Amino acid sequence: MNGSESRVLSVLPDLLAGESRMSEATRRQREWAVMGALEFLAGSSTMRAMARISVADLMDPDAVDAYVRASQSGTLRVRRPTGKASESPRSTAARVSALRWLARATGTRQPPPFADWTPLAPIPDDAPAALRTACQALTTMNNFYATRTAATIAVLYATGASGYGLCTLRTEQIVSEHGRRLIRMPAQDPAPHRWEPGDDTALAPVPAWGTAALDDWLVLRAGTVACLQGSDPRTLLVSGRANAGPRPPGMPLQPRGLGRSWARSRYVAETAVPGLAMPFTLEAACRAVRALVLTPEPPLPASRSSAAQPAAVPA
Repeated sequence: MNGSESRVLSVLPDLLAGESRMSEATRRQREWAVMGALEFLAGSSTMRAMARISVADLMDPDAVDAYVRASQSGTLRVRRPTGKASESPRSTAARVSALRWLARATGTRQPPPFADWTPLAPIPDDAPAALRTACQALTTMNNFYATRTAATIAVLYATGASGYGLCTLRTEQIVSEHGRRLIRMPAQDPAPHRWEPGDDTALAPVPAWGTAALDDWLVLRAGTVACLQGSDPRTLLVSGRANAGPRPPGMPLQPRGLGRSWARSRYVAETAVPGLAMPFTLEAACRAVRALVLTPEPPLPASRSSAAQPAAVPA
């Protein structure tokens, strides 16, 4: 029996327990979202009803769309505060993100990410240009952490990945083709218009202005993991200093460490370039890229977005 034919309740506990890099908060959130989807699809909260649902049933496009509609309408809310019937876009996004995680873990085609074009905070129209300027400025500093952040910006601009997604990218996903750098990503439907779709994967092109940053980082990374004597973790982003306990440089970078590194590099870049205003956090940069750069084509159906899509920004 393949992953998509497995019953969700038979594989979910092992998947949640088997990821050592998953925080306890993320583990609880994913369990909440998947169990909520099971209860919604089964129409009952009894284990007997939910035990019949397979991963393929849960990932059916119609089932996912109905689940998202129910989340947006507030049907899934257990507590209903006065004057707030619907769920926030962040809650809906968390539900869809958990389904995408389950699909990845079981080898099933992922549902499209939830795209709410009304962000939680206003996104400046010049955010993509600020990221480009910051990447170019940090690339010239010849510093491990500045170069890592510059490469992070280039990869983020290409993929729209979150902090967790960036930390789980692997070096074998980086490919070269006709002088370009591309990142192999799981296929999405619809795919961002900048991606080059395939059957099961898609190629996300790194912008020309970020290629040098990524190349410099790959060289620095290779020198850093050399001290591990053949124990290369194969993650694209690695730490640059010894962490607490017996963890030498070159170990996989954690999302929290990536966020702290972003804050430091933002200060360095804004000091070096007067007037520069980088997105305050890594997740703010991620939302800006998804909204202004990686706008899917064709437009998303009305069930996923009630607002017009912003225009795409050229590379």
